[in-house]
Amino acid sequence: MATLSRKERSEFVAEKLAALYPLTPIPLDHQDPYTLLVAVVLSAQCTDKKVNEITPLLFAKARTPQQ
Repeated sequence: MATLSRKERSEFVAEKLAALYPLTPIPLDHQDPYTLLVAVVLSAQCTDKKVNEITPLLFAKARTPQQ
């Protein structure tokens, strides 16, 4: 078996992952890039389930960075 370069290995892995997981759903509820960003930051502190529980309340008060 030939030795693959780092680039070839990474391409191989990327192709295999794309074949195994063609559509990866985002478990965080969001409506746009801003709400997804906020949800991702919050998910670092607690579970996705809890983030999905609290973000509707948060975004009812502040839906955009300007609010």
